[in-house]
Formats: sequence, structure tokens, C-alpha cells
Amino acid sequence: MATLKNKGNIKFGNKKLPKTTAVFNICAAHDCPSAKRGLCQVVNAGHTCYARRDEYLWKFPLTYRRRQEKAWDSLSASEFVAEFAGLMNRRRSPTTALRLNESGDFRSQADVTKAVKIARGLQKLGVTVYCYTARKDLDFGDIGPLMINGSGFKVSGEFRFIRSKKDLPKGYRICPGDCRICNRCLKGKSTGVLPH
Repeated sequence: MATLKNKGNIKFGNKKLPKTTAVFNICAAHDCPSAKRGLCQVVNAGHTCYARRDEYLWKFPLTYRRRQEKAWDSLSASEFVAEFAGLMNRRRSPTTALRLNESGDFRSQADVTKAVKIARGLQKLGVTVYCYTARKDLDFGDIGPLMINGSGFKVSGEFRFIRSKKDLPKGYRICPGDCRICNRCLKGKSTGVLPH
């Protein structure tokens, strides 16, 4: 059975995320349901998804993300929370957030339901669960503490792909591309994202 402990299925931090943020993908960018359904605003604008680009350039990200998908499918929400809590207890530094879907997206309504249950469980441990989605075809009516940033539509927050700073809608701020200095997405604020 795949677990969060297998082969480091959870990462903490990266070039853009602080070490206090864990990263877990429900699926790989190669298998992204939003891209397949024509819902991804980045792909629709003629740009390459950065997560998919990484999977083409290096073999590891695709293999790693598909391994995470197996862990996601094999664990219940309560098992995921229990294993995540165990990982938190073994770390020296605190964990304050879990970012779902650095690549890919929700595959179905069942993924949303499971993510909400995980967010409720991790909220009790002081961890905010957040993600981005282009799946405007799913129901986000009762997401509890899960922070969902809709791609071109508002859920908790919205991120909108813009070609230049002059395209930034009123009330939005530009994503600095570094979550170590910004927490807009954790707070559900509207954000413009430039091509990167």
C-alpha cells in the first residue's frame, strides 16, 4: 500500500515555497483533467504549464507525482491526516500549510470531498490546506477550511492569468512568484499571475 512515508511522498518547501509548507499532488500535470477538458487558462492562452514542462524535462517529477497519486488513492482522508501528523511530529521545523496540486488538479468531486475532510483534520493541527483549480465544473459550495483559488473564477480566492501588468483587474495584486514573501493565496485574495 502506498503511504505518505513511502519514498518521501511529501515534500516540504521548494524554490518558491517556504519549508513550513508541505506539497502533495493528487495527479501529475501530464494527467491534468483541467488541461484535458480545456479549462486551463494558461494552456488556453498558448503557454506551457510549468509543471508539465518539468515533467518533460526531467523524468523524476512525473514518476514522483504519479506515485503521490497512488498514495492519494490508497489512503482515506483520516489516514492521510494521521500520517501527515506523524510526519509533522518528526520534523524540527513547524508545518503551517499543505499545498495540494503543485501540478495537476482535482480529478473528480470525490477528490474535492476528500481534500475538504483533510483540511478539516489538519486545521485542528494548525495547518492550512490550500490549492488552485481550474475545475469550474465541480461543486465548491461547502469547502469548510479548504482554501481554493479558482483559475479565472472565485472560490476562496481567484488567480487570473494576465499577459502584462496593464491587464491586472482592479483590486488584484500581481503574484510575486515567491510564496516565501507572500501569502495571498492562503488568505483567498485575488491575484494576477504573469507568464513564467
